[in-house]
Amino acid sequence: MSSEISIPLDLPDVEILGARPEGAEQLAIAVESTLTGTPCRRCGRHTEQFHCYDRRIQLQHLPAFGQEVKIEIRPKRYRCPHCEGEPTSTQRCAWYELNYPCTRAYEKWVMRLLAHSTVADVSRVTGAGIKTIESIFRRYVDSEADWERLSDLETLGIDEISLHKGHKAYKAVVTARDSDGANHALAVLADRDQSTVEAFLNTIPDRLKATVERVCIDLWAGYATAVRRALPEATVVADRFHVARLYGDAVDEVRKRELRRLKAELPEEEAAPCKNAMWPLRRPWPSLRPDQQLQVAQVLDLSPTLSDAYCLREVLSAIFETAPDRATAAARLDGWAGEVKRLGASCFDTFLSTLETWREPILNYFDGRHSSGFVEGMNNKLKLLKRRCFGLDDPVELFRRFKLDLEGEACWSS
Repeated sequence: MSSEISIPLDLPDVEILGARPEGAEQLAIAVESTLTGTPCRRCGRHTEQFHCYDRRIQLQHLPAFGQEVKIEIRPKRYRCPHCEGEPTSTQRCAWYELNYPCTRAYEKWVMRLLAHSTVADVSRVTGAGIKTIESIFRRYVDSEADWERLSDLETLGIDEISLHKGHKAYKAVVTARDSDGANHALAVLADRDQSTVEAFLNTIPDRLKATVERVCIDLWAGYATAVRRALPEATVVADRFHVARLYGDAVDEVRKRELRRLKAELPEEEAAPCKNAMWPLRRPWPSLRPDQQLQVAQVLDLSPTLSDAYCLREVLSAIFETAPDRATAAARLDGWAGEVKRLGASCFDTFLSTLETWREPILNYFDGRHSSGFVEGMNNKLKLLKRRCFGLDDPVELFRRFKLDLEGEACWSS
């Protein structure tokens, strides 16, 4: 039986002339193009008048069985009989780029390795230099959204991410979910200012602007104004998560104050239910175990103020969870606000003001229950990317890496 096998080179239109080892872990394969002729570099017309072979070039190719593989080729040169002086032109093959040291197959292999990894890691795996990998990455992944590849932008999401913890250096992140449910990275902007966001939204082609049905945002007025100016036909939807966080934080302040008071005023035995009560009080009632529900009930019995705030929070969450339509939600929210005023629950004063200011965007949530959930998911990807690529703080480069991690081969196969 033979101890040899044949494997494809993944190089179209070439003939293998021979192979030889170069050192213990490197293999050089000589090939020749099987194509005839080339376009003239001057007039562009096809010529098949062979002139000579150009100097030999060596290109990095895909490794095989632990060996580094180099492809050697002497490109053909053709003379053009149509131009004065009959200038010569070098034949170009589709499987490599002029003046680049590797084949396209090798570059795409590097790109696959780079997704969800780092340049340093890929350099160690491939043996290629960091500058080579960065050059490949920048050629294959655009610094801007590829509008031609997108058919629609049904739901846009705008949120922010801080590149430097504690410095509040917020960058607006714009993403989209199309009608097929696929997510797309559109931009990581230099800041989250209204003018910056509006300027980007205005760069969206008109054909895609017409497909935007809604834009999900947090409760940041700059985003809402930018959307209304750049996308007047789109519906602004206040994200439910950010709304819930506002009224949840209001109750949490009451919880902190009341637990401190109870622990200070009551004997240790009577204040026992207050011990380790933070998380049970912060979580929704239906998610609690029976023993946790008992503990919460005991704490609420000790503080009528906390009891009112807690119950109002749970009622409001139930409205967002169960209201079947916009009209029902509006009536229930009005009833809830009336109950807050009747009970004198001042902890919700700020939230009531927000509810009035953002009434329409909040109610828009109940028309289809759209939210920024997919945006939060992609923001988590960005946070992981930041930790993996420590020190990556350039919004343009961050967008490129984000796009590669999110879309993979779609970045270069379109």
